[in-house]
Amino acid sequence: RQPFGATITILALLAGKWVTIVAAWWWWSNYPYNFVMPATLLPSAVVLDIVLLLTRNWTLTAVIGAWLFAALFYPTNWALFAY
Repeated sequence: RQPFGATITILALLAGKWVTIVAAWWWWSNYPYNFVMPATLLPSAVVLDIVLLLTRNWTLTAVIGAWLFAALFYPTNWALFAY
């Protein structure tokens, strides 16, 4: 069993969000994609899956992984707002 559930969940969220953005934002208002895409969730989901892979414990994943998931929001926004 490989822990990749969080990453697949976030990728499904990104696919659904992409359809919504194209249908609602781009076609109607020409608003740029990068201001509304939740791409900052993907590194956090990968780290959450890595914590589950290394610890193999749901409790430690909930404590440490959730903390790292939240702690990565600020650094992953740097690339989004850098330009």
